[in-house]
Amino acid sequence: MAKLLVFCESPADLETIQALVERVLREQGPDWVRELLDGPPEAAQAFLEWMPDGEGRSYFDIHKVSDYALRHKLRVDQGHFAGQPGEAGALMGRTAFRVAREFALRGTELAAVILVWDMDDQGQDRRKGLAQASTEARPLVSFEIVLGCPDPMREAWVLAGFEPETEAEQARLADLRQELGFNPCEEAHRLDAKDEQAKRNPKRVLKKLTDDERDRAVRCWTEAPLVRLRARGGPSGLAVFLDESARTLIPRLSGAPPKPSPAQD
Repeated sequence: MAKLLVFCESPADLETIQALVERVLREQGPDWVRELLDGPPEAAQAFLEWMPDGEGRSYFDIHKVSDYALRHKLRVDQGHFAGQPGEAGALMGRTAFRVAREFALRGTELAAVILVWDMDDQGQDRRKGLAQASTEARPLVSFEIVLGCPDPMREAWVLAGFEPETEAEQARLADLRQELGFNPCEEAHRLDAKDEQAKRNPKRVLKKLTDDERDRAVRCWTEAPLVRLRARGGPSGLAVFLDESARTLIPRLSGAPPKPSPAQD
């Protein structure tokens, strides 16, 4: 059984991460991986397990990494990274990987740690900080590390998968394009407002496009072709996450190299 540990910010984040990772495994992994994941639930669960945090969550909350460290009586170095001050999120990342390493040292056979954190309006600094933490951790751990940097936030990844299916959806998208001056599905990274009522807020745009229907939003990441998600998700960090998941997780979980993605054919 392969155990994956996810650090993220919410149940919605985890739901999106799980679906995207499993889609990559199905589409770019060996046929037997797809057959396991599409087979009886017990077979899929015997192959892949998403590790809960032991505090009632099905994911590890990145806002509670200090609490996890305290629970395990860990002392995390507050110092520099390769002689340089830590950028935004570097210490959080260091703590997260130290917590995961503690599980591994205590006998948990972790295949990989996936850390996904919204970039908000600090994309450049947060990406640097996570890179510092992961670069430091990789030589010290037995598990793989995959980073996800939704820019500005998870909803930008969801919007990348939206394609109008009805006349009403076409009308809503047309209205938003006129209001924003660009297509929010093709350029979701340009949605940068934090205020959820602001016109450039990704959450507001997604709610309007989907008429605030959860099932419609879910289909954006569960049914949209991966080639569409990669094509639209470059600036928002989605394409990198999908590619890193394939490059890192498929060999670790199956022993085989990933198949080329449709975008690479």
